[in-house]
Amino acid sequence: MGFEFGVLKREELSEAVELSFRAYEYYEYFLYAFPDLEMRRKVIRSVLYGTWRAVMQKSHFLTVKIDGKIVGLAVLEDPYYKRPLDIQFLLYGWWRVFFNAGIKRVFAWIDMDESAGKPCHDYQHDGENIWYCSSLTVDPPFQGQGVGTRLIAFMEEYIRERGGKQLTLFTNSEKNLAFYKNRKFEVFDYREVVNGKTVMGSWSVKKSL
Repeated sequence: MGFEFGVLKREELSEAVELSFRAYEYYEYFLYAFPDLEMRRKVIRSVLYGTWRAVMQKSHFLTVKIDGKIVGLAVLEDPYYKRPLDIQFLLYGWWRVFFNAGIKRVFAWIDMDESAGKPCHDYQHDGENIWYCSSLTVDPPFQGQGVGTRLIAFMEEYIRERGGKQLTLFTNSEKNLAFYKNRKFEVFDYREVVNGKTVMGSWSVKKSL
């Protein structure tokens, strides 16, 4: 099986969104907050399109392909990343998230997301040459075939070449946590966050490069 690594092209954004949509469709991060399947599908696509279109010039989108097809995607924020203004997210499509799920439900999910991501953001801003991975997905049909492991290795090499010393990210899945621990990430923060009516664990992990 031949792997090809690279940087996402703008014309590949729709393909990347659909890959990540498939990976996130039943992920606890969205599942508990948006239990209705049709609503959840609309929300995930709207979140991904709205967010990634807004940050595409500011973030690093790395891909792994097999036979020309994107099967894995990582989105990275370097130490100089500056979050776009809220109005930019809305203009790039986030208004659809509110339209599809309602203001109250979406703001509750945003609060959960900010709480879960806070340890990583604080850790990155308090240190030097620390990168943050905001999304790491593998297309479900290709999971368990070494795609994620190879994508992480490529991601780490990419960061080191740009002077990065550490990588941080968070997960709400114990299965994913075990995956990261097996690749020498260490937990530096654990907290419980509210997602819909469910309380979830949230693990922040880091790795020195």
